Order: sequence, then structure tokens, then C-alpha cells
Amino acid sequence: MGAQPQARGQVRQLHKDKAAPLVQHMVVGHGLRRLREAQGLSQKDAAKLLSVSKYTMCRNETGETPCKPEFVLKAAQVYQAPPEEVTRLLEVLNNGNQRRWWQGSEWRGVPKEKLHTLATLEEVAQRIRVYDRDRVPGLAQTADYARAVIRLGMPGASEEEIEKRVQFRLQRQRRFRECQSAHYLCLLDEVSLIRGFGSKETMRGQLDHLVQLSDDPRFTLRIVELSRLNMPIGIGQTMLFDFEEQLLPTVLYEERDEGGLVCQEADEVDHRIKSFDRLHKASLSKERSKQRLLDRLKTQ
Repeated sequence: MGAQPQARGQVRQLHKDKAAPLVQHMVVGHGLRRLREAQGLSQKDAAKLLSVSKYTMCRNETGETPCKPEFVLKAAQVYQAPPEEVTRLLEVLNNGNQRRWWQGSEWRGVPKEKLHTLATLEEVAQRIRVYDRDRVPGLAQTADYARAVIRLGMPGASEEEIEKRVQFRLQRQRRFRECQSAHYLCLLDEVSLIRGFGSKETMRGQLDHLVQLSDDPRFTLRIVELSRLNMPIGIGQTMLFDFEEQLLPTVLYEERDEGGLVCQEADEVDHRIKSFDRLHKASLSKERSKQRLLDRLKTQ
């Protein structure tokens, strides 16, 4: 089989005026792609057999356009998919089409378009690897810290709007804790612990929360030292989502003020993984990181 052209949807900017892909749709698209490639079919050839455009094939395989059940069944027939694989894909698709928790009226006004993908990635991933040079990442924030961060980023917003976003973030945290299986590996830049947000009381509460998380077996917190030279921090803000084998390749997500960026392009994701691993290796050990947090807590 010849080299496949890069799908147009492999890197996607999430905007408020566009539907956000759910991880379940990515899983179905990836499963169909694996079945297609197992038959030695290019996207162009498969598109002809399925009577769709190559553009539609690209969007279906990346989850940017959700597959319909009839398309999954037709593709499975063309790709000679095992019955159990067809059943699995249809179950995942059905799950993705169910009403989501954030669709309740209480979340009206929250910029869900940029958070749809993030919320489902957090629910399905087996491991989440995070680095943010500017702040403590969202799933490790306290309510007061999150409130201070959001308020600073939205100087013209009402207290009601800010509070709604805070509660949305806390709900994401609760759902992550409830899933029980995923592991959270967080590289904490020491700059974010020194500069901080809110008040001294806010930072004291945040540091105490991080100390508590460091004792949770599902969390690994490693500090990226400020005083150490030549730290490979050029990686920038990074969230890497790892999944069960065969379910979905690692997905790169970058959260931005006006949206988000989702990347499934293999070379770019691999480059970011290697950069994250270098920074992880250069950071303090889990034990020394906890001690550094305790030391900083004493100075607050």
C-alpha cells in the first residue's frame, strides 16, 4: 500500500461557531481507517466504493464529521470487517450520540464548543500528560484558584459567567475522579507556583491541594525547576491523551483563550511526545517535587 495523504482534519482549530468533535467519533473514524488500511485501500479508492467524496472520508476518519450508522455498516461490508468489530464500532457511535452531561441548561453560556472535545478526551483516556508553563493545569486546580485564573482572563465578564465556568471545571474534575482508571501525569512549572493567581490564601490553598494530590496514586506531579539551567521548556502548553491499545492513537490538545487545537497528525504528536518526555526526565522526582511543594507552602 502506498503512502496515505495527510487527512485535512488531522489538525483542527476549534471555534465557537463550529461543532466540536467528540472522542467517540474519533474512535469510530480511526477504527474504520484501520479496517480500510488492512484491505490495502487508499482513501480515494474507498471513497469511490462507498460513493462519497475523499473529503468526506477524511472528515469521517478523523471524527470531524460523525459517521452515520448506515455508513459504518456499508464501510464494514466493503472492508470485510469481523462482526464483533462492527458491533463495537456501532456501540461506540451510539455512546457518542447520547446526550452529554454538559448539554444541560445549567451550562448555557459556557463556551462548550471548545470544551466538548476536551471533556470527552478526559473521560475516555487511560493516561493524561500535561504541562502548562503559566498556570496549574485545570484538573489540578482548586475552585478559588480556577476563579482567579478565569477572572483574570475575562476582565469584562460578570461574576455569574465566571462562576459558571468555575463550576464547569469542577464538574470535569469530579467526572475524572469518578472514572477511576485514568492516570494524570502533570509537570508543574515552578514559575506558576511562584507567580501565582489570586491572593496568598488562594495560593496556600492551591499548594495544599497539590500536596494532597501527590499522595493520590492516580496523580503524578513533577516540578520543572526554575533555577535549573537548560530546561527544555520550549514545548509550550501541552496535553497528551493516551488510550487503550487499538482504541485511538495519542491525541494532542492545546487549550487556547478563543478555542482549542486538536492534533492527530502522527509526526507532530510524536514530536510533542518526545519533547514532553525530555522535560519529564529533567524534572524533579515525585518525592522531591512533593517536598518542594511543602517547602513553598511554608513560605506562603
